[in-house]
Amino acid sequence: MEAFKASIKSQTIPLCVLDTQGSFSNIPFVFFYENTAGSSEFMPSDALSNSFYETMQRFPIFAGRIKSSGRGNTSVVVDANNPNMPDYSESTCSVHFDTLKENGFGWRSWPDNVATAGPMTKADASGEIKLINVHVVRMQDNSGVAIYFSIPHYILDGVAHMELMKYWCQVYQLQTSGQSERLAGLPVFTVDRSIIQECLPKERKPVDALTRQTFTGFSFIAELLAWISPKLRGRLLSMIIARQKAEAHLFHVSKASLESLRTTIGALVPEAAAISESELMLSVAVKTLAQSQALATGVGASSTKKDSATLPVAIIFEVREQLSMAFKNYAGNILMPIITSTPLKMLETPTTPESLATLISNFSEPVNSVDPGLVASHIEMVSPLPSCFTRPIARFAGSKTALSFVYDVMPDMYEADFGNGRPSWVSPIEPFRANAVLLLTSQDNTDGFDVFMTAYPSVMKEILKNDFWCDFAKLIY
Repeated sequence: MEAFKASIKSQTIPLCVLDTQGSFSNIPFVFFYENTAGSSEFMPSDALSNSFYETMQRFPIFAGRIKSSGRGNTSVVVDANNPNMPDYSESTCSVHFDTLKENGFGWRSWPDNVATAGPMTKADASGEIKLINVHVVRMQDNSGVAIYFSIPHYILDGVAHMELMKYWCQVYQLQTSGQSERLAGLPVFTVDRSIIQECLPKERKPVDALTRQTFTGFSFIAELLAWISPKLRGRLLSMIIARQKAEAHLFHVSKASLESLRTTIGALVPEAAAISESELMLSVAVKTLAQSQALATGVGASSTKKDSATLPVAIIFEVREQLSMAFKNYAGNILMPIITSTPLKMLETPTTPESLATLISNFSEPVNSVDPGLVASHIEMVSPLPSCFTRPIARFAGSKTALSFVYDVMPDMYEADFGNGRPSWVSPIEPFRANAVLLLTSQDNTDGFDVFMTAYPSVMKEILKNDFWCDFAKLIY
């Protein structure tokens, strides 16, 4: 830790709208490692701590503070004389790793207080918004280790989050194998947001009207959220989200389920073989959630008797490939949302091959529109409007039905190997905001993926009774 402190240099790192648009949330995952050999030296505390702070020396942004200068202009300010140190802690617990396995790693079987930061980005008890939270929990009889690893979305997205976790693993392995001299050869990551502008292609494509309106239309509440401090904004949004009392579940969707669906709609959708698994999942998940919302609330297209009633869905795309940034080692956010609005009458019909085919065709336009030209146009639209990041937040936080769907499957989290093999299990924490769907790499990465889904409790009750969904997706916990 002392070497890390000594390495810190004062600097200011400007953030951009691609960073602030997700600033209300953290990226919190827990990695479980079993001591299969029963070694007394399994993932020793000093080695984990030393390798973590060695990793931090290469990412000094995590010693900074989120600062806002009004109307959304946001930076990370690193003060060498008063750093905002990472929140790194270790504890022991009375839960044996076998107990976790016997309970399928379900949230109820976890040790208490694994998560040292919640799902929302807000100040901790010390009054600081920590830019990284790590909690190492040693299981009973040293039977294994759980590592809570959380970073605010201000700093990076899921791709960079996983790259940082793997980087720590690499440093750990080199240090514990007596190869510290090879640390200098590890990749160098950049947090310089100007690289995004450098990667913009020449072509342009118009941003759709609803997404443009969402980001550029005036909203008093959104402007107020942009003006207040990050700490106050975090506290307010956390209070709003906490009142949702959202319920979460983790499901598994197998390759067989996905291919069966593709075959079923094959005669109804042109070029069904070319439809991605994420696109199939988008249609099934949104339809299931919309049906369940209507049943739970009694409010839907039929009850409102309005043909114009629609459901807003934010489809969030990871766009490094479109900007040719896949190999740039960029530690930041490269996410682009497209805001869609789908007629409730289309969503609330029974789930049949015909209704799914119609919905897939409805979503095909926004999904297929994501190319370098659209990404460049979106970035140019939001860049001059630093306060616009709060506009979709205000719209979606104020709605009980609006959904968000992260289109791209999270990178393989099971690649986080400290030298004892892949983790036994990786999971997000349970509390989260309602009406979100996240696709995760499965433990068996050859057979489909896992789906983290959240909803209001009454809506989740209907989801768990939805015949099509229960046949399509297997409940994990």
